[in-house]
Amino acid sequence: MSLVLSYTCPWSLDHGVSHTIFSFMKPKLSQQHFLAILKCLVREAFIKEQTHSQDYMGEHQAPTKHSGAPMHNLTGIYPDDIYSSNASQLYSSGEAYDSEVLIIIRSARNKPKARVKVYRAVPLIQSTQEQITDLENQKRYILKTGKLPPAIANTTKLNRSAYYDLIHDKLQQLKSTPPTESPKLSIEQGNWVALSKHYAVDHGKNNLNGKYRILSKLVPASTLYTDGNSIQEWGYDPS
Repeated sequence: MSLVLSYTCPWSLDHGVSHTIFSFMKPKLSQQHFLAILKCLVREAFIKEQTHSQDYMGEHQAPTKHSGAPMHNLTGIYPDDIYSSNASQLYSSGEAYDSEVLIIIRSARNKPKARVKVYRAVPLIQSTQEQITDLENQKRYILKTGKLPPAIANTTKLNRSAYYDLIHDKLQQLKSTPPTESPKLSIEQGNWVALSKHYAVDHGKNNLNGKYRILSKLVPASTLYTDGNSIQEWGYDPS
């Protein structure tokens, strides 16, 4: 009995035309094909979980037009002193970028169409080629200095020789399996976003173990909502 299998992976490299990894009729799968499909399924599940979860800036859901106040009119959530010269003392968390955010808030007051740039930290999911380049750079560093790269030395218990062998084997594996692309992520409705890039970077370092990308988007002030818990964290709701 033949097996017909066709699975579409959004990160396969197929000259930008077709994204089908495999479509074939065989009595059984080869180990290489099975592992490639399994890898893609796991990546897809991970990305969906990470990009749609609300865990980047807290466990509660991001505020929307039904649960928060829009940036251009914070009445009902904050008193008028949010716009005053004392706001930095009243609402600051002690970070240097608080003043930057308060300036943005004041500039958007009563201006629903004001364009505001927002940022979001998301997990770093590398393409096959990016992983290969990263590991090859690590190998060169080890050969040149005789030491582990600083970022690696802080995260592994392996000695230099053992780690070198590990990444050598990993490189061979990556080069022998079908390549994958990095997912094209974007800021979407319902996401938590930050007004300060520095805040998003700090969040990526502290909450995503330093393995992150920063997404950005220009949006109208009327699509950003706060529940009053933080001047740094906003919900994006363009609906």
